[in-house]
Amino acid sequence: MLWVFDVNETMLDLTRLDEVFSRHTGRVGLVQQWFELLIHAALVSAATGEYHDFAQLGADSARAITRASGVEFDDSALAELAATMRSLPAHPDVADGLAALRAHGHRLVALANSPHAVVDTQLAHAGLAELFDRIYSVEDAGALKPAPAPYRHVLDTEQTDAHQAVMVAAHDWDIAGAQAVGMRTVFVARGNRTPLPAWPAPDAVIPDLTSVATALPD
Repeated sequence: MLWVFDVNETMLDLTRLDEVFSRHTGRVGLVQQWFELLIHAALVSAATGEYHDFAQLGADSARAITRASGVEFDDSALAELAATMRSLPAHPDVADGLAALRAHGHRLVALANSPHAVVDTQLAHAGLAELFDRIYSVEDAGALKPAPAPYRHVLDTEQTDAHQAVMVAAHDWDIAGAQAVGMRTVFVARGNRTPLPAWPAPDAVIPDLTSVATALPD
């Protein structure tokens, strides 16, 4: 079985980013607003078929959020945000969950909206890169998730049928994108999140990656 993992929030903890926003704006809680705007921009990109670099969208979203709060996010703040994004820690359950899947003989790959320059560094810094057989970026497909192209690119490259692949993500839109191309799905309900309403249910819902190896029947 091919297991495909989303990266940001699913495996990496974004909490440290809030420290960057707080230090440069004097305000707390902006990281969630920033990430929501970033994901909104990515969804628009996917829906319109116009590819945009996810890292650049992140910078543009940071400027927009801080400007709306009455503070200008300058170049040094953006540089610190980018550096912190590349050095995020993994959630404590991730490494053991991935190792358990590998012990069951599964092939593991990552699929990120971030460009290779970011995601490769992220997973190496978090100590997760060696647990993956391959790391994919949507830039290879020229479309941001949840457009079908990134998922299909992974399936085609891995020469794997969709029903033999599982998408693992903490984002309902990522689960929906994988479902649209026929993949099985596991939703990670971090922070008590729930799957997308009025949409097909994921094949499994788990609180974190501790139980990912037993989430689906063999």
